[in-house]
Order: sequence, then structure tokens, then C-alpha cells
Amino acid sequence: MIHTYRFATELEEPLKEIHHEHKDLIFIVPSKEDKNLLLEILSIEGLAHDFPAIWRWGDLYGGLADILRRLGIRPPIKRQLDPPDHWLVVRHLVQNTLKTSKDLTDAIPAIRQPGFIETIGKQLHELIGEDVPQEDLAMALSCKNHKRICTCDDKCPNSINPTGFLCNIYGKYFSYLDENDLADSAQIPLLSKNLLLEFEQLRRHLKNYAFVLVGFMSFMKSQHELLRVLDEIGVAIDIYKPDPAMGQSFYDVEQQFAESATICKISKQDKSANLHLIACGDSRQELETLARNIWFAVEKGCFSFSDMAIEIPASYRKITEEVLDVYRIPWTFNSGTLLSETLCWDLLMRLKKLKDENWPFSFVFRFFFSPFLGFNLSDELLELLNEEMPSGIKEWRDFLRRNDMKDLLNIIEACDSFFNDIKEGINAEKLFEKLFELLSDIIKVQEKVQDLITDPKYDETLFETAKFLEAIERKALFLKESLPSLGSAQRDLLSESEAWEFLYRFAEETRLLPPKKQLNSITLYIDNSPVLATHSLYTIVNATTEKWPGKIIEPPLLNDEARMMIHENTGLAGVHLPLRHERRQQLEALFRRHLCTGMDATWITYSTIDAQGKPRKLSSFLEGALKDGLCEVTGKTERPLSKLMPKGERYLRESEVPQDKLSRRRRKPVVKVKPKFKGYLSDIDAWAQCPALYAYKSILNLYQPKEAGFDPQRCGILFHQLWQKAWSKRLTYKDSSLEACIEEVWEQTVKSVYPSLLSNKKLFRHNERLYAQAKRLALIQEGIKSNLGNFSISQYWEVELPTMHVDAVSFVGRADRIDCLNEKGQILWDYKTGGSHNYESSLQLAAYASAFMKNDIEIIGALYLCHGNSMCIGHVSKEYKDFIKALVPEDFPENFKIKREKLEDIAKRAEEALTKWAEDLMSGSFEPHYDPKTCQECQYKTFCRKSEIGGEERQDNE
Repeated sequence: MIHTYRFATELEEPLKEIHHEHKDLIFIVPSKEDKNLLLEILSIEGLAHDFPAIWRWGDLYGGLADILRRLGIRPPIKRQLDPPDHWLVVRHLVQNTLKTSKDLTDAIPAIRQPGFIETIGKQLHELIGEDVPQEDLAMALSCKNHKRICTCDDKCPNSINPTGFLCNIYGKYFSYLDENDLADSAQIPLLSKNLLLEFEQLRRHLKNYAFVLVGFMSFMKSQHELLRVLDEIGVAIDIYKPDPAMGQSFYDVEQQFAESATICKISKQDKSANLHLIACGDSRQELETLARNIWFAVEKGCFSFSDMAIEIPASYRKITEEVLDVYRIPWTFNSGTLLSETLCWDLLMRLKKLKDENWPFSFVFRFFFSPFLGFNLSDELLELLNEEMPSGIKEWRDFLRRNDMKDLLNIIEACDSFFNDIKEGINAEKLFEKLFELLSDIIKVQEKVQDLITDPKYDETLFETAKFLEAIERKALFLKESLPSLGSAQRDLLSESEAWEFLYRFAEETRLLPPKKQLNSITLYIDNSPVLATHSLYTIVNATTEKWPGKIIEPPLLNDEARMMIHENTGLAGVHLPLRHERRQQLEALFRRHLCTGMDATWITYSTIDAQGKPRKLSSFLEGALKDGLCEVTGKTERPLSKLMPKGERYLRESEVPQDKLSRRRRKPVVKVKPKFKGYLSDIDAWAQCPALYAYKSILNLYQPKEAGFDPQRCGILFHQLWQKAWSKRLTYKDSSLEACIEEVWEQTVKSVYPSLLSNKKLFRHNERLYAQAKRLALIQEGIKSNLGNFSISQYWEVELPTMHVDAVSFVGRADRIDCLNEKGQILWDYKTGGSHNYESSLQLAAYASAFMKNDIEIIGALYLCHGNSMCIGHVSKEYKDFIKALVPEDFPENFKIKREKLEDIAKRAEEALTKWAEDLMSGSFEPHYDPKTCQECQYKTFCRKSEIGGEERQDNE
């Protein structure tokens, strides 16, 4: 009997009734999740004595074999292939065929593509599910052997076209399964039928059973044939079918069993699903608007979070998690995490990338010395690494051996060896053995994660890591010890690309156990929900033509033309491979079933543009469902990109604004330290930019770890010593030039300050760049010296500045270089490694000048010499403006810039800044200044929490 229903909640009464009526009962459901949902419908918990048998199609053969064993009969043993093993077997058959046929690659170019094995595997599943005999398939596809019993050997002339090749592999696949006692998952109904036909005891035993199939809209021919045999035996069969309200246009169970089955409706009245449409601009706005509507529904008391479920496309997963977390909505995924989404898989992929790029220094350094792997190096070793910068496995190996870093050496050698083994060719069994050994025994991933976890909320990461290793170990043991084995396919050497494809298939098909459901949380489904799932409120996200129906393409090896040839063959009566328009109908039926998952309401969300800005349309499936009365629209929310929020709605406190935003302004997080009574004038620009930034850097000494490679700080020391030596020679030997002095002292200075520039080939380019910058700046300074003519110059280096006292604070400093010009005054010079744009508004030399002026020492100019762009920039005294202008070299007029503001004026501004700075130092309080440019480049923005401050308060500072 076939029972049709619209909402899964309607199944509770009839299923409970049939469960109580039949002692021997076997339920068959579509998925593992449906097993648990069926138990909930039957209200069975724990270890109830009347626990029913609930199978999926894949459980049928094993279930019937267990019954035979209880009857004292030993059934044939069949090992069911999981998807990765199926891929391995098909790959074995395809590769063997390629070896014996030289023309195949030219005739079918796609055969060498990575996805070809998956493509042909799917079509083998489809043919097996429809119980298509191989010889009938060959005749239907016009096989030129003209034999009724076709051997489909490699000499078949038809095998060089796509459908002929599929036919060839189909025959070999069946033979391989039989020879090795293996079973394809689509074969299970056929093998189960064979058990029924072979063993009379099993048929007699099952006469007292009732089979109840729940949630199926249609069956493949192999499933249909099994049900037909069960019916002939006298087994009671009840089928509960979702009704998509598509009438006779959709080929479903009712049409498949039209002649033999009685059809009845469970639904006493055709209740329509209540739809609410949510139309938004883009995908983020779509999810944010959904989150808002969820909160409003909860606040009104219409639903609780546990009453709701959201179905999202896989591509929406990360953004959905992010939006729900921002809006403080608790959520739990219905299914477990894929291995490909775990920390261990990410670790493996990062290691692979390092190997592919031949262990580059910067990336290896960051990876192996990250907190995750836990290698804490001394400052001496870090300095040595920074100087040598090993790159490539040989250099890393030599460096680690020389410095006795055995643990890290073992890891990097084991990783390199593992990837080399894969590159040279490896079989499936060894692949998993070596991967488990690498992650568990050598890197010791689980121990590393356990050491890192101090917060209970991260226990899930430790659980994932343990289960990932368990899955790898279990697969390795299964391949090694399980009987029957996979045969020769298991022993084949896989190429590098094939090995990674096999691993990827395994990671994409294997899921961890689902996490424990949070109390009062929303259930999230990815792409599809179990057929027995019911929720008070069900939401379908991205209900656009892009997803429903999406892009439906013809299978390349079994297109609609080939399918029609099979349908028209008299030897294949009853076989029906869905054509393109029928696959679209199947998707429409699935969409309609999802519309009826919500008992009280179903929300449909969609965005009008995609991530590339291309327009999207609401799925046409919805129009058909509305027309057929399956659902009705009871409300709509519209929020285009031009609207900050839907009309008439309010902000959500705590989610879209801080909790106290509307009641009071949030105070800035002021940095508090002990009062200080000494300051360094060289820090004035850091304080002027942001007092909090100054406190983090100069008082609290909070610096990010020094990056490996080129060291700008050491470069600054190099330039200071270089110019001191070069000018000393220049003033001693009157006939020399500053450029020549640079050439003479360069190598000697570099060796004493920064020897890696000469010894490390990775720093050679920096050595050349710095040398060129120094020579160019030497030419500019030589030009300035020439324009001074006969003026007597006394030059002083690293000069202590007069102490400036502001209230109780003493400000001190040191000038790089001072030129004393007889009868004129003094010029302050400061060497900078960067470009002049960083010093356009600098107060540093102005503060230096003020310190001298307070002590009646005349300063006529304060100038920065910038290596980055070979510029001289600064301020001059009003009285000596023309004199300084005359110093500009004729050959470099564009490299000398005198600011309009007079030195006296900027010195006064520096004094005012010092007064305020002194107040901060004495109070020990440093408030952040929210300047857009400073904040954008700031390393400490998470400390000052700028993003939490209201816009009004930020604008006051900006």
C-alpha cells in the first residue's frame, strides 16, 4: 500500500500504529539522520525492548545476511565499496584499459582529466541501479561486435567513443566485483534479491515480516525489483511517500506501482505551507535580514530557537556562521564536520604547499615556529636564522643539524620524505599508513593541540583532531586487513595527482560524529535536510535559479541521446535512466518537499545579485508550487542594498549596536601606567600620532615578533655609522668627494654592523639597494657642501641635547649630526632610512631645535636626510631662509624641499605638544586618538577597541 503525505508530522499516528500492530517489522529510510528522526516519531528512547529494525538501502544485504546466520545458514560474504574505494577500483580499470589501447587518449581527451574517474563512476552507479545487463547495454548502444553475449574486450572497435568506453568499463567493473567478492552500493538491492531467490528459508522467514519504506518518492529498477520479489513472497509492504503535488507529470512511486498497489492519502485536507519571502540585495544582507527576522520572531514569542532550522548551500557555510555569531543566535549543524574541514587537513595542505614551493624560508619560519607546533627558539637562534635564511630542504637540513634541533629536523625530514614517496608513486594502503605515522607519531598533532587548549570551548578542536587520526588509522587498517580485499586496485601505485585525489575523496566523504546540539539552538542543514525532518519554522536560503534547479548538464558519457537508445531497446524493458528534463523534475519535487518541512511557517530568502554583481532571480520552482496550491505567500520583507534596514524596523541592540550605545557614550579605553618623569624627544611624533600608541610601544614595550629576513632597525644603525665615517674622511681629505668616501668605507662598515648583507645571498639585493641609496644621498650632500663655499664647518655627531624641563618631566635626546657654521649658527641633520613622506609633519627636529633655543643656541635649520627617496626636507629659520635656499644643489633641485612653516613656528608647536605630553606622563594616562590613517596601519587596534566606539565620538577626533 502507498500512503501519501504532505507534512512529515502527519506520519506520527500511522507509523506508531503499524509499529504496535507488527511484531516483526523492518523500516527502510533514505539516510542515517532519518533513522534517529524515525525513532523520535515512534517515541522510542534508549534501549527499549521493542526497538525496531531501521535500515537504509545500504544495510539491506547485511541485514538479510544476519537473518540467514541466525537461521544457521552461512551467506556469501560481500564487501561493500565506500566512495573512495569505488574511485580506486574504477581508476584501476580505466588505467588498465589505457595501457592496452593507444587510441583512447586521442579519441576521448577528457580521459586524462582529474574528474573523469568520478564522472564515469557516477554513471556506473546509475546503470547498476537500473539493473542494466551489460550485454543488453552493449546491443542498445549499437556495439559492433554483433554478439548477444558480448565480452567487451579491449578489441571492441566501439570502445573508442565515449558511450562505448563506458560500456567496456561497465562490463569490466561487474567482472572485477564478482572476482573479488565486492559490491557496489547501487548493487545492494540486486544482491539482496538474489539472497531471497537463492535461500528458501529466508523467504519463509520473511513472510511474517512487514516492510515499511518511509520518505521515498520513487525507486530505481533494482529497488523496484526487490520490492516485487518481497511482494510475491507475501511480505506486507507499506510505502509512505511525500506528495509534491505535481500530478501525473512526475514519474513517482504511484506510477511505478500503479497496477499492483492501493493508494491512500494520509492528509485529510490539503493544507498549504505558509511562506514568507525575504528579498535582499546581496548574500550577506540576505543572511543579516534573516537573523533580524529570527530575533523579532523570538522576541514576539512566536518561536524559540529550537523550533527553527535553516537550510543553506555549502558555499554559504562560513558567512552563515559569521552572521549568526554576530547576531548572537545559537546554532548547531545537523551533520558532523567533514575531514576536509578540520585542523589536521588544513595542516596537511599547508605542509604540501611548503613542499611544492621547496620549503621557502619565510613561510617555513612562520609555520614551524607558530604556537601550534610549539617550537620556542632562543634569541641567538632566531638571530642566526634571520642571518642565514635557509631555503630548500638541503639548507634547512644543514641548518637544523648544525644547531642540534633534532625534533624539528625529524619533522621536516619526515614531511619531505612523505611527499617524495607520494611523488614517486605509492599504493593506497601505504599512503594511509605513512600519513598516520607522520601526523600521529612524528608531528604528534594531538599532543600539540592538547598543550594549546586551556579553554574548555576549544575541546571540540581536540575532539576533531583525535577523530581525524582515528579515521586515518582505521582506513589504513581496513585497507591492510579487511577481507575480502580490494584486489589488485589496492596494490596499484598511484601517481602524485592520483594519490592526492584519493586522499581528497576520502576527506570529502568522511564525516566526524555530529557535535552535541546546544540547548535552544537553531539547526543548520547544508544543501539538504533529512526527509523526516520537521520544524515549526523552516528557512530555505538562496532560493534562486542559481541553486534551484542550478545548472543541469548532460552526463558526458551517457547523454540523453544514448539514454533514449537504451529506453527504446526491447531487451531493457522497465529500465529508465532520467533524461535532462526529468532530472529537473526530480529537483523540483525535492524543493517542494523542503517547502513542507516547516509545520507553521516556511521562510524563503534570496538575494538579487551574486558576489560578482550579476543579477539573480527567484527560483521558478516557487511559482509552480504556488500555482498548484502547495503553498501560499503570507508575508514579504524587502531590503535592497540602498536601504540600511527594512522600512519601519529598528536596530537590534547588542547585535547591530553595542548594548549601551543608545543610553550612554562608551568611554575610550585609556592606557594606565605608573607616572613617568622622563621622556625622549625622539618619541614626540609617536605621542602626537596617538598617545595610546606611544604608551604601547615606548612604555610597555609591546612589539610584534621581529620578522625574519631584512632588518630595517639594523639598517638604520648601519647608515648612522656609515655617514659618520664617510664625513670624517671627507673633512680630513679636502680633495676627496663624499661619494668616494662612501665607496671606500661601505664594505668595512657593513661587515662590522650588518655582515649578512654580504654573506647571505638572499640579502644581496638589499645590499645593492642600500649602497645605491647611500651614494645618491652622498651626491646631494656633496652639492650642499660645495654651496657652502669657504664657510668654516665644525661637525659633531651623536650630540646630547640640552635637557628640557616641562613641569616635573625632563625631556632628553640625541642629535645625529650638527653642523656649526661660523657667524651663522647651527644646522641639525637627522638621517632616516625611509622616504620623506613620513616626515612632512614631523615634530622631532623641531623639538630638538627648541631644546637648543631654550639655551640661547641659534639653530638656522633642521633637516631630514631620507634614504628611501633621496630627499632633504625640513624647516629653516625666518632670518636665514635665503641662505639655506642657496645651499640647494643645482643638479638636485627636486631633492631638496624647504617647508613653508618657519622653524620658530614649528618649534613653538613642538613646545605646546611637549606640555600636553608631560601631563600624560605625570598622570600615567594615555588616551587613544582615532586618526583614520594612523589606525589603519596600527598594530594595536584590538587593544584600543576603536570599532566599539560610536561614530559620533570618532568624528570628534577625526
